[in-house]
Amino acid sequence: MSLATLTDTMLDFGQLKTPADHGDVLVAPDAPACVAALRHNQSLLHDRDRIVAGAPLSQWRRKTRVALAGGDDAPIIVVGHQPAFIHPGVWAKHVVARRLADALHGVALNLVVDHDAPRDTTLAVPAVEGGDLVVHHVPYASIPPGHAYEQIGRLDRPAIDRFRRQLQDAMGSRFDESMLPVFLDGFESAEGEDWVDQAVAGRRATEAALGVTVVDRRVSRTWCSPLLIDMLEHARRFAAAYNLALRLYRNRYRIRGAQRPIPDLRVDETRCELPVWIYAHADVRRRLFVQRDGDVVRLFADDTQVAEAHVSAFACNERAAALVDGLDGWSLRPRALTLTLWARLLLADLFVHGIGGAKYDRITDEIIRTYYEIEPPRMACVSATLHLGLPEANGTAPKVEEARRRVRDIRFNPQRHVNASPSAEELIELRARTVEHAARLRRDRPRDRRARREAFLAIRRANEALLETEPALLRDAEEGVRRAREIAGRASIARGREYFFALYSRDKLEGLLQALPAAAEFRL
Repeated sequence: MSLATLTDTMLDFGQLKTPADHGDVLVAPDAPACVAALRHNQSLLHDRDRIVAGAPLSQWRRKTRVALAGGDDAPIIVVGHQPAFIHPGVWAKHVVARRLADALHGVALNLVVDHDAPRDTTLAVPAVEGGDLVVHHVPYASIPPGHAYEQIGRLDRPAIDRFRRQLQDAMGSRFDESMLPVFLDGFESAEGEDWVDQAVAGRRATEAALGVTVVDRRVSRTWCSPLLIDMLEHARRFAAAYNLALRLYRNRYRIRGAQRPIPDLRVDETRCELPVWIYAHADVRRRLFVQRDGDVVRLFADDTQVAEAHVSAFACNERAAALVDGLDGWSLRPRALTLTLWARLLLADLFVHGIGGAKYDRITDEIIRTYYEIEPPRMACVSATLHLGLPEANGTAPKVEEARRRVRDIRFNPQRHVNASPSAEELIELRARTVEHAARLRRDRPRDRRARREAFLAIRRANEALLETEPALLRDAEEGVRRAREIAGRASIARGREYFFALYSRDKLEGLLQALPAAAEFRL
């Protein structure tokens, strides 16, 4: 591959902007360059002999691909997201991955990030009520903060019926026009152990109705990686590479603060943090720490020791995997960068990110360069914007900030706004003399704080007197701020792009399908 072609396959991060308007899509690089990036990655990773957990990286890659995708020969395009209610911009990744896989006779695989912790357990549903727009937050489950999706139990029939009724009540006639009935039917008929299995089944039913299918793999049921075993054995070296990558990222993008975009791993004289979650079945997620004393490696969930092993266990991957799997009720799960690191090195021929994930994964690129000493595989980025078609407020109003500036200017410079009248003219002249006096004090007597304070209060009294000549002036301007905020709030609801994709009608989602590259565009 020539240098020019290779450059074309790389992401231009400066161009990764959220699609602004309804129906806009982002696919970067473009369709032919995605194929070229995938082919480059295949060549880069196929025979990589970097030793990880006692075997070449390429060997672990073949085993992972066979286990999760059924083989190593066909191209594998990977996406991933939490199992909750994805918006059309996220769903667009599934569409592109499926079409790229179709073009190359490959596999589109979705990693269900079921070990992430939901911010809340409600579905945001916009609705029209009394001529206004509101957003209902319909609850679907109840778990304590800090718990993972995989800890949400399966919903029984009464709970599903209640969820359906609440959605119908919130949406009114829009419910039957949306894809929610298809989603809920799939959700209700799901076979599986928990809420995640139900949510995945509902999403798959909705996608199938639109001609899109991906292979789903839950991270909690797939991830126990040789990369993890390698991290446990070489914790301090990995943490150093991780923190270096963060430091370089912050320096490059002039980010201040050790907590942004994510915190450094904590390292002290005795223990070292790894980018891995650990939690018991009914417990909150905790951070994993490793302590090495000679040939003994101890694992901690925050300050609680949960296991120890002799370093010789890591020389045999089967013994190490048994150690990780047998933590007496404790589960190890990858944090965000660790997950994409694993997916990009051991699973994907091309990983397709959203905008935020793609930008943050530049940190992962540096970890791959520094720790694994190989060039990071290329990635792609896909997003889209769809609006629900909700009514916006009638009429026009200035933007909120413009309305606020007008209020401020009326309050502090009323002479610019009051209508001409004899009484107003006298007050304007009085104010001008007061302002001139205050300016002389600043120039000639800057340390006379008492006199300058009296001049300031005199200007304020002059302003108040001017406003009393037209009481409606300030009142109308403040009403303008209220109205501008109302219209802006309504527009924000109407133009929201992060609503669950099954809230949309079939026609709108089919419009998105038409806007995204067809499979033929990925055939070189």
